[in-house]
This record gives sequence, structure tokens and C-alpha cells, in this order.
Amino acid sequence: MTNTFRILFTVLLFLNVGCFNDGPDCGPFATTYINIEGLSGSNVAVGNSYANFVSLGEGATVAFTEFGIRATPEATVSEMASAGGYQAVACSPVPPQPTEEIAEIAVFSSAEYKQEASDKVFSAGDTLNSIIKIYEPFSGRIVSLPDFLVDDDLAAYDDAFTLQLTTAPAEPTEHQFTVHYRLENGEFYQVTTSAVIVTP
Repeated sequence: MTNTFRILFTVLLFLNVGCFNDGPDCGPFATTYINIEGLSGSNVAVGNSYANFVSLGEGATVAFTEFGIRATPEATVSEMASAGGYQAVACSPVPPQPTEEIAEIAVFSSAEYKQEASDKVFSAGDTLNSIIKIYEPFSGRIVSLPDFLVDDDLAAYDDAFTLQLTTAPAEPTEHQFTVHYRLENGEFYQVTTSAVIVTP
């Protein structure tokens, strides 16, 4: 076996083990961790897609079926090197891992919310959770907010999530929505959107 062939064989073997194997032999690299430090949000029109949003300005009028609150956890991402203290660039890194869990998400309005097909009326300041659904892109779920919150170990990722009303209002009403976001470690964040007129 010539020296050139041996060198080439060794390089190919290294690439096969160190670069293309995402298993336990992939090699050490830094693990990134997500730490939630705030919450931002705004009113959007979602249409029939959660991929394309149209921002709604102050005083905009929007049908309840189109309306959404897009909330984004503000986070820092830190790295912790694995054993060996260096990061290998040849292997596929693991996705950022959350360090916190969601304890509660709650939605409130500054105005009374009368439902179109029900005698139920939510007073200003009451939680609207029972008529809110959530789209959470990390899992791809679209579920009622109460159903979402019954899950254990809700990881607090930095992905934006969308909150939507599931019940038509009885009449067009101006609302200013507030979202509360509390973590299991006691951290609490909130965001209040600009006023919009929600219609049946």
C-alpha cells in the first residue's frame, strides 16, 4: 500500500466517522441552551396560513376568524462545551435545548367580550383562555389553549406562537389584548397589543 493511498484511506475513514455519523461517535461539540428573558407580541391577520402574517396597526378592523396575537418569547442562547472543551464543526449539532418550562399562558381583554351564539359574557379583565386556540410551531399543534396547558413538561422554546379566538363576538368591539406568560421557575412576562376592532 503506497503512502499516498494510506493517507487518502485515513482521511476518508476520518470523514466517515467524524463527519457523516450523527450517532454517539460524532464527536464533541457545544450544546446550546435557551433562556427566556421576555415576551413581545403584536396583532396580526393570519388568513389561512400560519406562515404568512399581516401586521395590524392601531385601530385596525379584523374578523375574529382572521385575527391572531403573535407572541414571541425573547431569549438568549448560551453554549456549554461538552467534554474536551471544544466544538467540532464537522457534525450536525443538536437543536437548542430549553432550560425552562411553561407554567401558564393567559389572554385577557380590556373590553367585555360577548359571544355571538352564547349567553356567556367575558368581562373586561377575565381570562379568555376557554375561547382561545394556540398554534405552536415547535410541535406543529393547533389546539385549545386549555388543552395545550394540561401537558406536562411544556418546554419554553424561543419560537413565536399564535393565539386565536375560537368564538365570534356578538358585535364589533374594540379590544386591547394582554398575554401573560409564566414559567415554572416563577419568571413572569406579559405583552399588551395595540387596540383593534374584532368583528363577527
